[in-house]
Amino acid sequence: MKLVFLIAAFAAASIGARAQVVDPFQEAFQDMFELLESPYIPQGAMDNPPPPEVPLDGGLTALLVAGAGLGYRRFRARTRQRDQ
Repeated sequence: MKLVFLIAAFAAASIGARAQVVDPFQEAFQDMFELLESPYIPQGAMDNPPPPEVPLDGGLTALLVAGAGLGYRRFRARTRQRDQ
């Protein structure tokens, strides 16, 4: 009896594996994002050098450090009030 169920299960699995699942979403959007012709790029448009990288200057770093210090000072004041 177990052998019959095992053979039936394998037969059902092989039939299911051979059946092709049709995905309607895949069919609808199959060639939607493919370019039919290359886009127009004017001559010389790609010749420009890349813009220079922007470093973090001292003013921004000082502002971040001052904000962190102020936040730590307020945090310490709240913890002192809670402890008392």
